[in-house]
Amino acid sequence: MPPKPKEPAIKKLATQVMRPSISDSSLNYTPCDAVEGYEERIETGIDWTLAEEAARHHREKCRKKNIPVLPFSEALNKKIQKSILHGCLNENSTLSLKEYWEIYLPMVIWDNEKCSNEEGKICFNSINSFTDDLRGLIQKAVHRDDRKVLKRELKMVNVLRVNDSEMTELDEELKKYKNLLTLNLCGNFISDVNANFLPGELKMLELRANRINSVTFAKHLPHSLVYLGLSRNFLSNVEALSKLPYNISVLDLSDNDICDLAAVLHALSALPNLDALQLAGNPCSVSTAYARTTLARLPRLQWLDGREVLPSDRRDDSFEPHPDDLRSVYFNFTVIRIMGVLQPPKADKGAVTAFHVEIELPLLDSTRRRFLMYRNNESLIEIMPPPEDDDWSSPKLSSFGNSKMVVDPEVSSNESDIYNNLQPKNSREIVHFTIFESNRVQWNKIINFQEPAVRIFCPNLIALRDTFRSVITIRFVYTMTTITKQKTGKSAQSLKPPGEQRVILATIKCALKTPDWSQPLQYFHWDDTLNTDEAIHWGDGDLSVLQYTQQLVKTPKGKAEEPGSVKQSTPENLTCHFGFGIETLK
Repeated sequence: MPPKPKEPAIKKLATQVMRPSISDSSLNYTPCDAVEGYEERIETGIDWTLAEEAARHHREKCRKKNIPVLPFSEALNKKIQKSILHGCLNENSTLSLKEYWEIYLPMVIWDNEKCSNEEGKICFNSINSFTDDLRGLIQKAVHRDDRKVLKRELKMVNVLRVNDSEMTELDEELKKYKNLLTLNLCGNFISDVNANFLPGELKMLELRANRINSVTFAKHLPHSLVYLGLSRNFLSNVEALSKLPYNISVLDLSDNDICDLAAVLHALSALPNLDALQLAGNPCSVSTAYARTTLARLPRLQWLDGREVLPSDRRDDSFEPHPDDLRSVYFNFTVIRIMGVLQPPKADKGAVTAFHVEIELPLLDSTRRRFLMYRNNESLIEIMPPPEDDDWSSPKLSSFGNSKMVVDPEVSSNESDIYNNLQPKNSREIVHFTIFESNRVQWNKIINFQEPAVRIFCPNLIALRDTFRSVITIRFVYTMTTITKQKTGKSAQSLKPPGEQRVILATIKCALKTPDWSQPLQYFHWDDTLNTDEAIHWGDGDLSVLQYTQQLVKTPKGKAEEPGSVKQSTPENLTCHFGFGIETLK
């Protein structure tokens, strides 16, 4: 009897992923009918990190029109005149080279090391860092007692840095540095690079923080170049990157305005020796499929955004992302635990008490963006919620959104006193477009929230990128909601809107960092013993692995307690552990 034919295997249908619809108005381009200047109004009042403040200050200077022309030769000369090298090159100086070396130079260095503040030391080191071993150059000229030797040796250096000198263009003077291997021109106003002036054997070119918005000069760069730094410029269109020299192995494109990940990866795939790539700080780097797509398209890449690419990071070289995964992402705020919260008093009959966490994210306010995109500086009253009743008294309005409750330590020792400062919530205040709330939970010695506590869909990658450059406000809130019943007939009843009273137990400022594609969250710690509202970044540590217990923990004699290895006692002071991250495809 012949064997029965095998039945064809039934193919399992791929699970359909539910995706929010992405409208054109939420993407990363500005419509042609948008009001001019709306982007600046969106960023009004944003608290930026210190590094971002400095970067934006320089970008504003770069955007100015009619910047005075300053070629390389003049910029270098200004740099030398401010440095310790100037006295050696000045042929009209009353001091000989030997006197300058033995008397004047030690005095200048001693004054800087002993008398200058930290800012003065930083400035001194910056001014005198335009090449390596500056003292060695001077000493060689002193040994021969000839200033011409110093001028000649300066042209023979391998490293040259002309930073923060307001340079706008290169010129013929640069070609005289024939032995140059490293050229650093960061922090200037260069908008175009004339590669004809670059030394032929140059290997490293740093152009960080300039005005470059196009890489059309790529095909003219020296063939020996192995490193090119273009971070903190104005790059968005990067098709010409495919014309970079064959030997390029390290490329830094971080902190630009590149949105189209597919386009930049297509251009970079033409570079056969590219080993390390920096794309962090671009809008495309916070998309869902960023890391997986980059590693699939660039299989030879060994380093991405300063992280070594491990074999486990490469899942499938044939990976094809969904288009929406390259232009959107979910932002996650996770409250790992809150400890040391004073127990609230028993609530009155008919009242419900709870705790929750609020996070304020003005840049992710899509409603405000759409409103400002097509309107001038009118009032926000157009989108103000309608009145709820006629008997709301304005003096009762609470400005809790911008304040932090200060409690006398002696008074707060009584656990019930801190909850006597309840204030009515102003339901008419427009905060629900910028403030996102976690779920509400009951009191416990260790309070946990759902994971993540806040999850926000972000189709505007520029807004999300800028959010990670800002200082976020977090509030830990206690609320008491009272529901009252009012009779309107013999049997019918109607409920008034619940009256909510609240008190902010802690207001925390958190300076975010650029997201790391290999880490799900960036962790922060705050407790009220720090005497500040600023949270501490936990580095690469994982706060979620720490274990706490409400029982007394005893450390065995002769053994040091290792953090995270055993359960720790719950702290008595108010302590918050939380994290920020974006969802990525693994």
